[in-house]
Amino acid sequence: MHKSLFSFLATAVKFESDASAGVERNGDIMLTDCLKEFKQTELLDEDNKWYCNKCKDHVQATKTLEIFRVPRILVISLKRFKTSRSKYGYGGMGLSGQKLDTQVTFPLEGLDMTPFVLSETQKKNTSLIYDCYAVSNHFGSAGFGHYTAYAMNPFTKSWYNFDDS
Repeated sequence: MHKSLFSFLATAVKFESDASAGVERNGDIMLTDCLKEFKQTELLDEDNKWYCNKCKDHVQATKTLEIFRVPRILVISLKRFKTSRSKYGYGGMGLSGQKLDTQVTFPLEGLDMTPFVLSETQKKNTSLIYDCYAVSNHFGSAGFGHYTAYAMNPFTKSWYNFDDS
């Protein structure tokens, strides 16, 4: 680790919260529920028709997203704004979407990605268990806001809150 990065991490303010102790709050959803929802087949709306080269027409189609392989370091980004008319959206287009404020509970250790990966080779030959080392948060709306972060010092295993406000 670069000395200046370590110095920065070593002088940060330690973060203590219910989340760091593994306590779940009522009304929260689990990260694994988000991953299951990600894999659900979605019927594309009228504005997103697919061109069928067999019947030579635009038709309403379905879309399914899958994870074939995961990298050694996994970064998960959760969509926090509703901006479309899909079942996940509210009807507006563009960046003026409504922000989702539902808390997502996630494990700090032991996230098992095995159920969400298609590659049988990767499942057999690689551990798909992940530990959390950092979290980036956005406060505000789609047009403006403020970012903070929590990061774990890899040497002391202590969590720190980074906030420049």
